Amino acid sequence: MDYRFFKKSCLPCLVLAWAFALSGCTDGDYDFNDVDVTVGLGGDGLTLPVNSTDTIKLADVLELEGDECVVVRPNGDYVFEQRGNDVEPAHPEIGVFTVSQREVLSTDIDVDIVPVQANIGEFRITAGGQILSFTYDGEKPDEVISLDNVGVSSALSLDVVFPDVLSALGAVIDEVALELPSFMVLGDVSANFNCRKEGSRLIFTDVLPADGLHLRADVNSFDFNVTDTSLGSISISDGKILLDGRINASIDATVGGSVDLSGVTGGKISASLRLDDINITSATGRFNPTINLDNLGSVNVTGVPEFLTDGNVVVDLYNPQIYLDIDNDMNVAGYIGGTITATKNGAVTASVAVPEFHVNGGGVTNVCICRRDEGISHSEYEVVVVPELSDIIRTIPDNISFAANARADEEQTSTFEFGRSYNVKPNYSVVAPITFAEDARIVYTDTLDGWNDDINDFELADNSSIEATAVIENRVPAYLSLQVDAIDADGNIMSADDIVVESDVTVLASPAEGQSAETPLTLRIQQNRQGALSRLDGLVLRIEGSAAADGQSAVVGQTLNAQKHFIIARDIKVSLVGKIIGDFN
Repeated sequence: MDYRFFKKSCLPCLVLAWAFALSGCTDGDYDFNDVDVTVGLGGDGLTLPVNSTDTIKLADVLELEGDECVVVRPNGDYVFEQRGNDVEPAHPEIGVFTVSQREVLSTDIDVDIVPVQANIGEFRITAGGQILSFTYDGEKPDEVISLDNVGVSSALSLDVVFPDVLSALGAVIDEVALELPSFMVLGDVSANFNCRKEGSRLIFTDVLPADGLHLRADVNSFDFNVTDTSLGSISISDGKILLDGRINASIDATVGGSVDLSGVTGGKISASLRLDDINITSATGRFNPTINLDNLGSVNVTGVPEFLTDGNVVVDLYNPQIYLDIDNDMNVAGYIGGTITATKNGAVTASVAVPEFHVNGGGVTNVCICRRDEGISHSEYEVVVVPELSDIIRTIPDNISFAANARADEEQTSTFEFGRSYNVKPNYSVVAPITFAEDARIVYTDTLDGWNDDINDFELADNSSIEATAVIENRVPAYLSLQVDAIDADGNIMSADDIVVESDVTVLASPAEGQSAETPLTLRIQQNRQGALSRLDGLVLRIEGSAAADGQSAVVGQTLNAQKHFIIARDIKVSLVGKIIGDFN
């Protein structure tokens, strides 16, 4: 049997009752054209049992066409689902910036030639001291809060010239050492003599003074956290990056044998430095790039099913959720907060604030904004509880939009590539199980008509009525109230002065999952004006399902299920109180 037990079981039984009574009073030997066949049926009352309905599943009542904003999950649960529109990603960026040369100074250092006392005829050649100094500076972008280490793109060229006396002597310098500032980290070094790196020292061996020393080195990075400042430092001051560096040089060689060094003086070593403007291309530090993510997108709510469109519907859901995925390829973490706004017919129906939540750097952050965190995995989602979230769909809107405020986490150390356009891409969806909270109410309406051709020869005698009674087994987690109006053959609701249809019982809700409640129900039709019944064509049923009822505990937290939740009408009886008059003239 169909779910509409009023249509297929109770109300049409009124007609069955009249037809049954009529057939018992009709004889084929009579010619009704020759006699007055006004017949009164009833008297002391007539009652017909009509058994029970089949199980009426919620799927038979809350029918969906397949393109609504409410879907039935494979497990049977009714869920409001809408996916947000595509949103252009934000592109945070901090441009490459430059530290430029301000001053480079060269200082000649003396070469000492002294005899080796233990070996007559041998002399030791030594020199040491600061040979170069340099200062660089550049503007720091406002988005850079602090720096620990910066990657740079620059090259250093250094030439060392030895005094002629060393060339004339044919001396080979055993070791030439250049010591650079500790904050300067070099990459590949190429030179005209063998070279090895020992920290910030470059050591060259078997150097021929006549050739001079020529080297080129890539400058890879600057370390802001070095503690050794003996040869300079790098710092940030008054919005500028300042480099103050010095280069020391030292030589050590021993000559002897047939070389006559009597009367030879030492001479001086000089050097020249070429260090390009330093382009800072990446860094480790703290940053606050601008994230233009004012809009996280919007959802156009379409395909609203009929049971959510009535003006009395209150979509007070137990735990609606907004799932938000933030794909952030920037290593910098951040925070997003904002306001979710619902509009209907161009007017704002609700607006709720979403507190800031954390967004990870270098990956996807899965966020669940919910009314309650019950059943939400905190390990899988960044959970944001917004108790007022159900207000957004309390009245089903046309659109739900999420205006956001996004900022970087400037307290967290991270890496950043300057000049790169990063992507912060959001997308979100609204998922709201149709699970009642205290104020929830949905409305189902149906029209049962087409009766007039069968009953236009009948009317009720004075003080007579028709009653249908049943016991309703309800396993739906909602209280059900019924409002019934009579309609005439033109589809108009009939005045209470003509026909009154009474049903003032609220069907009790299922108290818990898997449990039913039983409620006696009576539906009574009474004619108040003579001839009104003959104009009756059917009834308009309005069933309100709500989480609460007067004097009853609210039933909350159970998701409506198309298969598990059902109604059965048992012990259906149709009674005639008084008389039905059939006029068959």
